[in-house]
Amino acid sequence: MRINVLNKEGMLTEEDRKAKLAHGCDHLTFETCLDLSEPIKIYSYGSTDKVSLTNYSKDIASFITWWTIIVLTDLNGFSGFHNVRFEPIGFTVIQ
Repeated sequence: MRINVLNKEGMLTEEDRKAKLAHGCDHLTFETCLDLSEPIKIYSYGSTDKVSLTNYSKDIASFITWWTIIVLTDLNGFSGFHNVRFEPIGFTVIQ
């Protein structure tokens, strides 16, 4: 049997899917639950209140790639990224 992201055997249960998830990238930290059904709160490192569109985009792509490789394979169904909400907390994205 395969070991999942929570170090358990098999697919994630309904309860497992709601476990908290935090993942850091180069400029941002993402906090949500494993199945992404809660909004993804995004925090900038440090006290900066502005993040460049380039850095924001790179970290969003990095998070989605990481999540797809590490978590998605343990879910029995996913409604797609078009249903995921990203919420920047305490910063704005600038050109």
